[in-house]
Amino acid sequence: MHKLILPLLIFFSCITASHADGEKPSSVDNLNAIGQGNGSIALSWSRPNDNVGVIGYNLYRDGNYFTTLFDSTSYVDTGLSNGKQYSYYVVAFDKARNYSGKSERASASTGSGDSSSGGSPTQESAPGDGRPGAPQGLSAQAISGSEIRLSWQQPSGYVTGYNLYRNGSYFVTVKGSTSYVDNEVSSGNDYVYYVIAFGDGEYSGKSERVSANTGGSESSPPPPESQPANDEPSSSTVPSGYQLVFSDEFDGGSIDSGKWSTRYRWGPNLTINNEKQYYVDIQQNPDFGHSPFYVGGGKLQISASRTPDHLRGQANSQPYLSGAMTTFGKFTMKYGYLEMRAKMPRGKGLWPAFWLLHNDSNGIKPEIDIMEMLGDNPQVVYQTYHYYENYSLRSTPSFQAPGSDYSSNYHVFGMRWEPGKIVWYVDGRETNRYESGNVSSERMYILVNLALGGSWAGSPDGSTSFPATYSIDYIRAYEAQ
Repeated sequence: MHKLILPLLIFFSCITASHADGEKPSSVDNLNAIGQGNGSIALSWSRPNDNVGVIGYNLYRDGNYFTTLFDSTSYVDTGLSNGKQYSYYVVAFDKARNYSGKSERASASTGSGDSSSGGSPTQESAPGDGRPGAPQGLSAQAISGSEIRLSWQQPSGYVTGYNLYRNGSYFVTVKGSTSYVDNEVSSGNDYVYYVIAFGDGEYSGKSERVSANTGGSESSPPPPESQPANDEPSSSTVPSGYQLVFSDEFDGGSIDSGKWSTRYRWGPNLTINNEKQYYVDIQQNPDFGHSPFYVGGGKLQISASRTPDHLRGQANSQPYLSGAMTTFGKFTMKYGYLEMRAKMPRGKGLWPAFWLLHNDSNGIKPEIDIMEMLGDNPQVVYQTYHYYENYSLRSTPSFQAPGSDYSSNYHVFGMRWEPGKIVWYVDGRETNRYESGNVSSERMYILVNLALGGSWAGSPDGSTSFPATYSIDYIRAYEAQ
């Protein structure tokens, strides 16, 4: 939609080639924390190395983000409670918003006037026994058609809470307990669970998965991944004389980093269109504490969830977590046929999309929206082309492709791109076309994302169920032989 592209194109016009690198800065060294005795702690560290130059630092106190600094390697944290010890670490970032790993931790007390070592700045590991171990003994038992009781054993290490995952998506955080009753399930369905422990910004591995059926079966190892319900075939329209040049069937157990980046090219900290999600970049920030992606059973799931309270600081205070993937820097195409087989999420404020974007910030800055949908109107998808002419944004009409409920079944969304022509398809049927000399002749890359809120989609409301899942069977690109 035109509401999507305008901020992107304005932003891209400001991007320089030096900002497009993908190299992370090295981790911050020599972090020192010294108590000042007046409710403040002085922090200092060494500037790390980076190929284009570090421009800023995210600071974390007791595992939670609290401020960002630019062009400084020292900071005084004020307004703290006297006589209390605080733990810190720092993450550096460069002009392209590549993020370093975490620094070693340093701690200090506000009451002593010096560091926690009793006189000299020190670095520390996590409290207690360090990083939490993975929870053991997870069990799941249906206690009614709408409730499943979960319980597990407290693992080793310092633990302050647990993130619970249902069918691969986060759904709740539990603190002060090793049990939980999930009452957001439906009768007669299978549900698969796992648990991750956390403490002081450290996260355990996943527990073993267990499953339960709300028809009454007790916990058991989850069955082999199978095709989702309503997974009947849908039609493709690959033009004759075309050969496959890119594909992902999502048959592995994780996202293929050789094909995809889990971030927009402008990084996770720029939010467009007044959207309300934070896109978790699991490749650049694997210790974020939540993943919106799940690969299993030959499908990719991108899930939108409410942001847990302990992750709000890291998520720029956005109320929702979601995912985006792009082939920027990994695959581009100029003309050809592109298609995706997918099932859409349903609910107010949900905005799934599948699109192509210009690889270069010069020229007419084209964007081809192969498919966008508003979750509160799942009977219609939108297909649009945008470009710049004489520094002004131009867009085709927002072509509509009405159909059955796109959130109940899998459908194939395709687009054929030729010189002067774009043709859109749904399930092998032509739905719209645009012919003009303004059609892109530039190389473009693939994007797929699940946005929430914003100027066009509106905010989620009480009718929107979370987690909301955008399920993708495959993405394939073809070029003429």
